[in-house]
Parts: sequence; C-alpha cells; structure tokens
Amino acid sequence: MTGFLGLALAAALAQAEEPTISCKMDGENFIVTYTGELYQSTDAISWSKVESASSPYQVKVGNKKLFFCTKGGSNQPIVPGGSFSTSLPGGVSLDMVWCSPGSFMMGSPDNEIGHWDNEPLHNVGFSSGFWTGKYEVTQAQYKAVMGNNPSYFDKGDDLPVHDVNWYDAMEFCRTLTQIEKSADRLPEGYVYTLPTEDQWEYACRAGTTTALNNGVDLTDYYKCPEMDEVGWYGFNSGTSEFDYLQGRKIHPVGQKRPNAWGIYDMHGNVMEWCLDWYSVYPSSFVTEPADPDTNEGRVVRGGHYYQDAHHCRSAARFGGYQPHVGGSENGLRVVLAPGSSVASKNIIVSLSEDVNLHMIWIEPGTFMMGSPKDELGRRDDEVQHQVTLTKAYWLGKYEVTQAQYEAVMGTNPSWYKGDDLPVECVSWYDAKEFCSKLTALEREAGRLPEGYRYTLPTEAQWEYACRAGTTTALNSGKNLSKAEICSEMDEVGWYWYNAGIVSYEKGLTCTRPVGEKKSNAWGLYDMHGNVGEWCSDFYEDYPAFAAVDPTGADTGIDRVVRWGSWWHYAWVCRSACRGYDASDAKYTNLGFRVALAPVK
Repeated sequence: MTGFLGLALAAALAQAEEPTISCKMDGENFIVTYTGELYQSTDAISWSKVESASSPYQVKVGNKKLFFCTKGGSNQPIVPGGSFSTSLPGGVSLDMVWCSPGSFMMGSPDNEIGHWDNEPLHNVGFSSGFWTGKYEVTQAQYKAVMGNNPSYFDKGDDLPVHDVNWYDAMEFCRTLTQIEKSADRLPEGYVYTLPTEDQWEYACRAGTTTALNNGVDLTDYYKCPEMDEVGWYGFNSGTSEFDYLQGRKIHPVGQKRPNAWGIYDMHGNVMEWCLDWYSVYPSSFVTEPADPDTNEGRVVRGGHYYQDAHHCRSAARFGGYQPHVGGSENGLRVVLAPGSSVASKNIIVSLSEDVNLHMIWIEPGTFMMGSPKDELGRRDDEVQHQVTLTKAYWLGKYEVTQAQYEAVMGTNPSWYKGDDLPVECVSWYDAKEFCSKLTALEREAGRLPEGYRYTLPTEAQWEYACRAGTTTALNSGKNLSKAEICSEMDEVGWYWYNAGIVSYEKGLTCTRPVGEKKSNAWGLYDMHGNVGEWCSDFYEDYPAFAAVDPTGADTGIDRVVRWGSWWHYAWVCRSACRGYDASDAKYTNLGFRVALAPVK
C-alpha cells in the first residue's frame, strides 16, 4: 500500500463483543469494512473515534500512515437518531442512514424537464423518523440473509442484487427482521421493510427540491452531464463513451456522489421496489400516507442503468410492475421503520396473477353495539351495550367475490354468475373452509403476519367495522326515513327496492358488483345490502353488560348472519340488524366477508 498502512488491530482495545475488521485497496481508495465502532491512530498508541463513520469506510491514499481498530460488538442496541452499521451472517455489513421526522414537497413542478402528469406536487409529513439503506442491497447482503443470489446478468458481491420480484424483496425484509430481532438489535417497535413511496422520495431528496439530489436540474431529457455525478444510467453505464448501447451494466454500489444525508445510488443503477401499489397522488397534505388500494402494480423508483436521465429524477415514478415479476433492472433498498411484525395499514393480497383481495386495517376501540329503542326497524335482540375490541384486525374491503372464491377454492357455487359479483350460495362451513385454505396459502407463501389467520369476523368485529364510528342506522351517518323503501339506502347499498324487485321478477341477476355504492368512513363497501354475511359466532342474546372481545357462545344451533341483502327491505340492512341461520344453509343472497385477525 503506497504511502499508507492499514492494520486491523481488533484486540488493541477492550470490547464487550467480538468485532470484525478487514481492509483492502480499490484504486486510490483504502477501504475498511468493519462492525462495531471504528477508531484510527497514526502511531497505534493514541486512538480517536472516527465520528459518523459507517462500514465500508473509504479513505483516499495519501502520504500518511494510519492504523485502524474497532471497539464494541455488532449486537449493541440501535437507538433512533443516528446512523449505524450492523453485521449480517458471515460478517457482511449493512449500513443504515437515519432520516429525521419532517415534511417535504413530493412530486415535481410542471416545468421540470421530464415531468409527468402522475407527479403533482403535494406536501407529505413524517411524525416518526426511520432509517434507510445507505446503499442498494448488494448481492453479498442478499446472500448473507437469504442464502442465495438470484442475480443473473452481473455477478459481484458489491453489485446491487437484481432479478428479485416484490415478494422476494419483502421476504428479504422479513428474514432480516427475524435475524436482527434474534440478535436483540432492533429498536422497540421497528421492523425492516421496503420503503413506502413517500419514504423513498423523502430520503432521496434529502432536503432538495431539484430534479436530482445534488441540487441541480436536468439540462436534457436523455443524455445529461448532471447525472454523471450522482448515478449510473444509459449514457454512462456502458464501456464506450461513443456508443451508449455498448456494454451497459450494473455497477458496484457507492461509486457516485451521495446525497446530503449520505445515501448513495438513489438515481440509476437498479430500480428499487417500494411497498406501495401504484395510485394517484392525494391532492392535499398527508401524514405518512397508507398504501394505495388500487391494483395497477407495485411502485418502483430511481431509474436504472440503461434508462435515460429523465427516468432517474427524484420525482420519477413507475407503476404497473406486477409483484411476482422480477427483472435485470429490479433491486431493492431497505428501511427500518416504526411498525411491528404486523404492518398497521391496508394490504392487498395477491390470490392469482389477476385476482387480489383488498384488506382494510381496523384499529382497536370501543363502541356501542346494538341500537337505541327509538331506531326505526329495531328488534328486541339489538340491546345496546358497550363493546371494547382490544386487538387490531383486517377486514375485507369488499364482500368476497366469485373470482376470489374460485382463485382459492377452484369452484364457484354462485347462482348469479360474475367475477366481480359477491359469491353466494355458500354455507358457513364453505366460508370457513375458504378462510382455512387462504390461511394455508398465505402461510406457505411467507406472507401471513405472525399470530394472525384468515377467518370470519366475530359479530362484534363486523358491527364495529360497519359503523366506522357512527351511531346511526346506516354508516353514512343517516337514519332511515321509512322502514321498507328508503332513499337513504340508495347511497350505501343494494336492497329490495333498488336491486331485487325488478331483477327478481324478470329472472335477472339480483346481486351487484362489489364497491359500486358509497363506502363508510374506513373504506369498507357493501356493509349494507347486496348479500348477507356470515359471522363466526353462534347466535345468542346480547349480554346486559359491557363486553371485551366477545366471540359469542361456545356452543349453539345457528350461526350469526349480518343481514341486509338484495332480498331485504331497508330496515333489515341497518348496522345493528342481526340474523341467524343453520351452518349448512345456502341462499342466493348469502355470502361472506373475510377477516385477518389475531389467533385466539
């Protein structure tokens, strides 16, 4: 090493855990890869900590002598507020950069070169900080966590991993979380995951508002000298400066200039999967927006090594990437963000290539179950009582459709046929079997949240979610003006007087496609009408006292059905209205809605 000496003196200082350290030359750079805290010395006697260093630490060769050692173990607890490096199996380092809470303008101005219509400017805020990967996940890191390297075109430990689909990326995050949790290195309430689209752009910009995170805008759509400083793209990733098509390839991470927060390769090299489904941006200020609930593919960001400059802008966004499809340009970057092993947000479950199941996250809470004595249509079995649900759960955004049922069960028992119509003519046993098979499929795919399973909602979970904070007969915040035919029902659900009376008498389809009426405040559709929905409970009288997490009687004759369907009058479709039937009953107006709830 010309004019430079690097020594791994790991034993020079006392340490609580055994650190690791290695050194190598790379051109003019001397690179120290380590775990723990890095110290340096000019005489190997007096040592000083290298502040804000993260592994790998790079120093240009000069006419000086330096010694390096490490102190402290790799499994010291991580504390929010500062960057850190953790050691993966095999001594491979993973460097994470802290992103403090704050707000920024997401998207791009209309006059930005390359601006697309899907990038309207809007303000996004973060109440909690998070860490993001200093680099794109490398092949060495992926192999250390997953035991394999799926990259096909370009191989190398320090190259970003590619040819990974969205599910592969999520499985990497899940496994990494388990590894770090077992080592007691995770801060309380944090998990490794993919960045949401807003987290990705916030970390990429690092306070900038320009097209690139080095504080400059593009001067051309395609070949742009401003890109050379920050990222590998179509005009600098090849082997010939004269023929940009020649030899374009992925490059080792960290070779270009980082942004102001010390994050590398946010522009170009490989595209990076985000957590979100692609959707239209909101039109106003949002705080930590949840995943969009459309199905136009997952979002990828950052551009890649053979795209033009305008594709690599901070604001450029790409949808339509199906989660089961990988590619030579698709990689990932992880974040360590607040959460739990169960992400507290809406999710979309892929049942097949073109069939998805939308699930709405329901927070715990307390509500008055039943109805007041003066509610129009009230029955004696709707005695009001306070119910507290202590555990969060997901509930289907829609009634289970025929396409969803067939994707899981392989059959469609419905009398009225249509992929987007609710499945009907299903017994309670059929509905439970659907839930059991879905649980097994998602567990096998590694996507089932720990401690949760798919099941039918309890009656309390159903009414709590239906009401979404309302106390009125309908979850629109309105009461009925008439018991049978009622204009208030037209807004929220299909019932006898807007779906059944004409269709039934003419032999037409009486059910309607899910999601055509107004949702409640929590985004749930068709809780009033269309088809009745099985619940998990045996039917019994309500208790005369407050209840916590009620599940109904242990034994009984009939199962609860929360009625209201195309066959019924308005009063039967109220939030509080209860019904029941034999577990083997099957009707053209009886279906179900699935829950993803904690295992008892």
